Amino acid sequence: MKRLKLDGQHGRHNPRATRVAFGITAVGAAVLLAACSSSSSSSSSSAAASSGTSSSAAASAPASSSSSASSGSSGSANISALTADVAKGAAIPTFSTYASGYGSKVSTAGLSGKKIMIVPGDSELAACTEIAQADAALATAAGMKPTIFANQGEESQYNSAVENAIHQGYAAIDLECDFDPTLIAPAIAQAEKAGIVVGVYGATPQESAASKVTYVTVDPYALDAKYAAEQAVAQANGKPFQAIAITSNAAPATAIMQQSLTSTLASICPACKVTDVNVEVPNWTTGIASALSSALLQNPDATVIFPDYAGMLTYVLAGIQSAHKTNSVKTYLDFGGGTPFIKLQTAQPGESIIQSDIGGYPPWTGYLLFLQTVRGLDKMSPIPYNQAIGPDRVATPQNAVNVLTTGGWGTSWVNGFRELLGLPDLSGTALTSASTLGGAMTAAP
Repeated sequence: MKRLKLDGQHGRHNPRATRVAFGITAVGAAVLLAACSSSSSSSSSSAAASSGTSSSAAASAPASSSSSASSGSSGSANISALTADVAKGAAIPTFSTYASGYGSKVSTAGLSGKKIMIVPGDSELAACTEIAQADAALATAAGMKPTIFANQGEESQYNSAVENAIHQGYAAIDLECDFDPTLIAPAIAQAEKAGIVVGVYGATPQESAASKVTYVTVDPYALDAKYAAEQAVAQANGKPFQAIAITSNAAPATAIMQQSLTSTLASICPACKVTDVNVEVPNWTTGIASALSSALLQNPDATVIFPDYAGMLTYVLAGIQSAHKTNSVKTYLDFGGGTPFIKLQTAQPGESIIQSDIGGYPPWTGYLLFLQTVRGLDKMSPIPYNQAIGPDRVATPQNAVNVLTTGGWGTSWVNGFRELLGLPDLSGTALTSASTLGGAMTAAP
């Protein structure tokens, strides 16, 4: 698998903005999608010379030549196996599959009346708020008194939340929404010195080690990218294709996903080629559409696009439309999920273009972080890093409407977590309400 890469020119950006941008909704650019666009066929599977574009999107880099791929099957892809693997990723997750790594039951007997400070990564992002609300709901059920610290993603606000927790006698702090604990490592150290348990969702192993945080939960980024690569190759029936990856290299999760994407394609489609186009988060609204449009015009045989984050999708669709490629390219990966982006899959042109919108379920994520934090409060060892994960589900054109209208994750996980915490099972409307945050996780297509 041949990969071409162009690093767009960009300066240093706010790491917090980078970390949470997968949840950004682009309403203004969506207007562009209403207009009809002409199509441009791209039937050749022979890979032409490729080039990337800068993150400023206006200028194009010189084309770099590469060997062309065979027009036949790559010979290394088992299409049935790939399709089955993607189908597994698109199915409703089974709690027992993940619970085996969540450890033994914990005790909530001593939690009554204790306070927990819950800090969303950015309260203006729906997913961050939903994670916090689920965390708070389960904490309340366990007898704790939660406080959700509203903020706009500023480090000073995070520091204030931790300082408040220290001075107001909190027992635990949960830092959520793909949080980088190195941003406030000194404050976290002070909290832990004061006996406060700190739980973090989304920290990389490097960030966890640097900030000395051990009660961490994460997303299966590498598995997400693997599913996307498998889906693209399966839909191409194993024939090599030319692809464009829209990346944001400053985000730590990007490296994990891109490494997995590269290795998976190298294994199942070695003749496939990928051109990277890097657009950092602050430039998404103005840069992605024109950068992708330029890349598609320079690479007329490209039929596959791998946007790293779902928050890119509105701008990606606009770029595809601008290049008149609406009927000839499809997108895969799109990590982050969320109702606004699932909705894009249920109406044209997104319905035909977006093949995978991969994301976790905020309520599950909030429950898992609370479970990890309670282990800290009970002075138990943390769930190991590679097991403290919630599932990500692949939303496809076939299941997008169901995911959108039902929440898409079933209800068994709610009682699964409650049983690990020694809480009674829920049933009926109480169970449905808990699994969808009172219906907030469902929407009409």
